[in-house]
Amino acid sequence: MRAFRDSGWNAVLVSALLAMGLAGCGERPPAAGAAVAPAPTPAASAPAPAAPSGPVEVALWPEDSQVMRDGIRELAGEQWATTRSSLLLYAPKQNSTRTAVLVFPGGGYKRVAVGPDSTLGQDGADVCQWLNSAGMTCVLVKYRVPNTGCNWNPETRRHEQPRIPMALQDAQRAMSLVRHRAADYGIDPDRIGVMGFSAGGNLAVLSSTAFRTRAYAPLDAADQASLRPAFAIPVYPGHMTMEHKNQTPKALAAQQLNTDILVSADIPPTLLIHSKDDPVDPVHYSLVYQRELEKAGVDVTLVLYETGGHAFGVKKQGKDTDRWTDDALRWLAQEGFLTP
Repeated sequence: MRAFRDSGWNAVLVSALLAMGLAGCGERPPAAGAAVAPAPTPAASAPAPAAPSGPVEVALWPEDSQVMRDGIRELAGEQWATTRSSLLLYAPKQNSTRTAVLVFPGGGYKRVAVGPDSTLGQDGADVCQWLNSAGMTCVLVKYRVPNTGCNWNPETRRHEQPRIPMALQDAQRAMSLVRHRAADYGIDPDRIGVMGFSAGGNLAVLSSTAFRTRAYAPLDAADQASLRPAFAIPVYPGHMTMEHKNQTPKALAAQQLNTDILVSADIPPTLLIHSKDDPVDPVHYSLVYQRELEKAGVDVTLVLYETGGHAFGVKKQGKDTDRWTDDALRWLAQEGFLTP
């Protein structure tokens, strides 16, 4: 383990992004340091439109797509189902690094936990404000639920797998769509990472490991884009061991990585965040994953905190995990994602 050191969208939106200096930037690899050309100055007779005051919502799937129809059919009869997944795009107002982060909220694959009491903020506003303040574009992914990933059935008291992996389909489509539209969104297509919390942390893991095979038939030009994230930050990820395949004895299953997770040397740099006192997604989930990534030679860093529990998100609570956002920014800086 590497030691952790302290050391098309619509024209109106594109015009707004241009006014913010975020659109029309050229592509370059992550390590390059080329300057970004300034946006053209609007003519005096045609003042630039104001930047969006809140997030811009973008549908993930065409309304007539087979993926959409299959999902609606599969979720028919489910209470509080989300059948139309979308992206909420939060762009930084200044000093863009041209790095973007797809954020997957938690919720046990039963819901997407971004309500008014969420520790990520309503619609992810708080986690996105934090990322924006560091110059990164935040893309909050509202994926389809419920039971669209590995989930606990309270009636059978067993973990179950969905017939159609809709959450992973949505995560992969989000990566393809954002990468395909990177120039419009003012980001570098080679600097798009993933971050997730709890079940969303599991989705960040799956996104950063299952990038060789698309979980749905390609629809359009966007689906020709690479699925591999530039980095991954799973925060207290769930569903990580063979306990979630109902394997026994449980003590042995707890030390074996879930076979849904395909480990290879090509997994992008990964930062794992976990609290030792997490009662919901125990710390051994991240320890087992760290062990397997190290075996594969992946650039992995695990940061553990003594206190913080579960679902701390970005909310300060007077515990050790209050430091994790600063630690994550240091890691991103070390990996080269916080410089333009």
